[in-house]
Amino acid sequence: MTIEEPVRILVACGTAIATATYVAEKVKKVLEKHKIKGEVYQAKAQEVNYFIKMLGKVHLILATTIVTPADKSIPILNAMPFLTGIGESDLEKKIIDVIKAKK
Repeated sequence: MTIEEPVRILVACGTAIATATYVAEKVKKVLEKHKIKGEVYQAKAQEVNYFIKMLGKVHLILATTIVTPADKSIPILNAMPFLTGIGESDLEKKIIDVIKAKK
């Protein structure tokens, strides 16, 4: 990944409507806070592999449900802390750690 290349994060939930929208907004704020150029996409859990294929590269998946990407090299983090408020700062740190490891 080059410095100019944006980080691509896929947020997956059951329907890709309310929950994914809320989590995606939280992720965008984390990226802005840490001055990281990124793109955040929302998908149903069943659409994860389609999005990975369509985007070409996904650096991180945040999920509120079980997802099974064909590409097992993509890290998956549980996004529930962004919904419950419990463990939000830990999740933020994990997101940043994953992004830094991918650079």
